[in-house]
Amino acid sequence: MEHERKPATLTNGDNLPGELVRGAPLEDYLPYQLFRIVNRLTLNLRDDLRPAKMTLSRWRTLSVLNATDGLSMGELASYMVIEQPALSRIVDQMERDKLVARRLANADNRVVQVCLTADGRRMFEQIRPLELRHYEQAIEGIKVADLKKLSTQLHQLWENIDR
Repeated sequence: MEHERKPATLTNGDNLPGELVRGAPLEDYLPYQLFRIVNRLTLNLRDDLRPAKMTLSRWRTLSVLNATDGLSMGELASYMVIEQPALSRIVDQMERDKLVARRLANADNRVVQVCLTADGRRMFEQIRPLELRHYEQAIEGIKVADLKKLSTQLHQLWENIDR
């Protein structure tokens, strides 16, 4: 889903915490914090995926399709935040391995949807506990109410940057 981007504007730091404007430690900079968290989770999961001969890109594809099956390539690329040519290569490989199938959409036969196959769903179910273990480790000691608030705030961050 392409969105029109607003031109970047310089800020005087009015919306930033004072310590960041003055040059706080990198560990306090939100984009760096998010980057570190996502990359650490990704690296840990990647190590667990190797024995199943699953790549992170293929796992993400399975995960998205498990949540919302029958997406067009454009919709799938948008959910995965990946360029469509790269996604096409991943889907090609997964189709060869019988994890996904391409089908014409019922409503519009010009649209091709990507769907999980029974093998793809079984693969997802086999690997899902590995991912959940990492997630449980990440949220250990955080109250449910705080997780809900964090989720709301992350949705707002996404809305702010995906315009």
